[in-house]
Amino acid sequence: MTPISNRIELQERHHQIFIEQAPTAIAMLDKNMVYLAVSKRWLKDYKLDEQDVIGRSHYDVFPEIGDDWKKDHRECLKGAINICDEAPFERADGSIQWIYWDVRPWYNLNGEIGGLLMHTGDITEQKEKELEKKRFETILSDCSEVARIGTWELNLLNNEVTWSDTVYDIHEVSKDYKPHLGSTLEFCEEEESRRIAEEAIHDLMENSREVDLEFEIKTPKGNIKFLKVVGKIEYVEGVATRLFGIAQDLTSTRESERQLNKAYNELDAIFSSSSIAVISTDKDGVINRFNSGAEHLLGYSAKEMIGIKKPEIYLFEEELNVFKKDMQLEFKGDSNDADFNYRNEKIFNTRQWTFKRKDGSTFPGLKSLTAIQDKDGLNDGFIAVVTDISKIKEVKDELRKKNELLNFAEQITMMGNWKWNVITNDVKWSNNLYSIFEFDSEQSELNYDTYFSFVHPEDKEMVTQHVETAIKIKKFENLVHRIMLKDGTVKTIKLMSEIFTNNIGEVIELFGTCQDITESKKAEDKLIEAKQELEIFTQKLSLQNQQLADFTHITSHNLRAPVANLNSLLEIYSYAEDEEERTDIFNKFSSVIDHLSSTLNTLIEALKAKVGDANEQKEQIEFNEVLENTVQMLSGAILKSKAVINSDFSKLSSISYNKIYMESIFLNLIGNAIKYSAEDRIPHIQIKTEVRNGKNIITFKDNGLGIDLDKHGHKLFGLNKVFHRHPDAKGVGLYLTKTQIESMGGTITATSEVNVGTTFTINFN
Repeated sequence: MTPISNRIELQERHHQIFIEQAPTAIAMLDKNMVYLAVSKRWLKDYKLDEQDVIGRSHYDVFPEIGDDWKKDHRECLKGAINICDEAPFERADGSIQWIYWDVRPWYNLNGEIGGLLMHTGDITEQKEKELEKKRFETILSDCSEVARIGTWELNLLNNEVTWSDTVYDIHEVSKDYKPHLGSTLEFCEEEESRRIAEEAIHDLMENSREVDLEFEIKTPKGNIKFLKVVGKIEYVEGVATRLFGIAQDLTSTRESERQLNKAYNELDAIFSSSSIAVISTDKDGVINRFNSGAEHLLGYSAKEMIGIKKPEIYLFEEELNVFKKDMQLEFKGDSNDADFNYRNEKIFNTRQWTFKRKDGSTFPGLKSLTAIQDKDGLNDGFIAVVTDISKIKEVKDELRKKNELLNFAEQITMMGNWKWNVITNDVKWSNNLYSIFEFDSEQSELNYDTYFSFVHPEDKEMVTQHVETAIKIKKFENLVHRIMLKDGTVKTIKLMSEIFTNNIGEVIELFGTCQDITESKKAEDKLIEAKQELEIFTQKLSLQNQQLADFTHITSHNLRAPVANLNSLLEIYSYAEDEEERTDIFNKFSSVIDHLSSTLNTLIEALKAKVGDANEQKEQIEFNEVLENTVQMLSGAILKSKAVINSDFSKLSSISYNKIYMESIFLNLIGNAIKYSAEDRIPHIQIKTEVRNGKNIITFKDNGLGIDLDKHGHKLFGLNKVFHRHPDAKGVGLYLTKTQIESMGGTITATSEVNVGTTFTINFN
């Protein structure tokens, strides 16, 4: 093998090792698009951790790659560079990855294209990958760019300055620009750079000192650049006549140095990390590197491991034997080679191991093992990167348990979950969803049409409109519809879903649940029917209870007035001075008792009557008759108070109404007017009916104590609310009156002035 070919192979090997250990997604391919090396991030981003892609065609690994991308690759193999900041990558499994890429050729020492370098990033969830992409693009650009150097000349006899084209390009000025001795100062905005340039010009003109300096300039385009300027003086017969030299753009070099320093610091940070173990061995398997992360995870010090121990000290023999067998199967196939030594193979393997600490405790770890080979391709050891995945394993175990519980819950609730990729039309169902649809998961791939084929024919239009509307407004309302199974069975299902969009607001996926509510729907119909019957029964019972309560209030309250009236007559009878007066009062006793008996009989008959709406018990009532009965019932109170009652029923003499309610209204309002009369004047009560705007109206006006409506107006008709210190005040009469009037479809209002009187207005309509 020639020295040149050795160097080429060594260069390619160094590229491979660099790429394999790179923290970003990088792949190195030959001219046939076959993988030479890939980074771990590449495998992780594209879910290839369990695959060995080295030696395989890029298009076999990614069969979903289309002709347009293949065409771009062919152009890159001719020297083109293909860069894309953002694009969707449709995977074979239907998922969409948003990625960026940088695809360009790589060159061997002979300057020939050896294949392609692909640098990509998965920016589906983390847009910050763009920064990593830009950083790597800068590194590649710096590595491939040839240093730009231009020439310049200063005629010291006439101070005329000449620039080469490259110097014009460096300063980003057109060829029309006329350089001069002070041009350097024109481009120096930074104070330190201007100082350096001024001192150099001064030394040149005063001391004829040659130029060798580095400084910063700002071009007319606003770009900051770093220049290195070197100049020599030419003498003619001892006289300095010309200064000439070169100007080099150090901007890319400075940036490359910064990037290299940063990359070095990052690699050094990884090696010095206490959370990641980095361990390497020599060709004999003896540990030669053992970082602080390895010390932290395994409990051994580097001093007691390096040059002394092998990895077997912290590995289990059973797992190591399985690994050896897997490597033999991978590199030798089924052949049973007794001389097989995995250390001689170009291994790149990532798997979970169980690690033993120095104190005997164990932990699960993910180890990436990479073979290190010398320039001749011979084994030179291994490098392993180990991370503790105890927490990850705990999370996975917990997630597995929760998934099992979810499966149980789905079975119990007759529910399944589904996912629909709107872009690819791929659909995924949970196991229980197959059971609900009684569909064999092995029959065919799922898509939207698979589900829609089960929709009941009478519900298809409704379902179509529902789904189209949901995608349009980006919100999925709950959907209940029927499905028809292959055997003709009809079920009712309920769909719930969330809608997901991309970064430009386009709907890309629906994820939701489907519940078989067939049985619950039958039960729901029965419950609705039972509920309706119960509501009717409850309504009747409530009405019956209300009427019983009304009769109770009427009985307890309205009979109290006649009893009080009898007591008043009895008191007047005891003070009568002659027999004629006593006879007259006794006759009133008889009349009150007759009316009391009539009221009791009426109440009893009402209680016996069929329970129903109070409006069903209407009859034509004469207001004069009701007033006469009321006066008879309150005759004792009227005699005792000397109350004067005037009435005018000329405009409305009768009305169709519930008789019990009407008598109760008259008894309460007239009785209250007498009960709350002023001590310094005779009670005067005016009752009047009228028809106002088609409404039947009656008013009860008195000149009694009045009510402070500002203070008590909000509770005027409240139950058990009283407004005067009267021993018989119970706070029931007005409440009962309002209830009776409103039950008949009417209203009652009041106006009042303290110590002037009160007017109650009843609108019967």
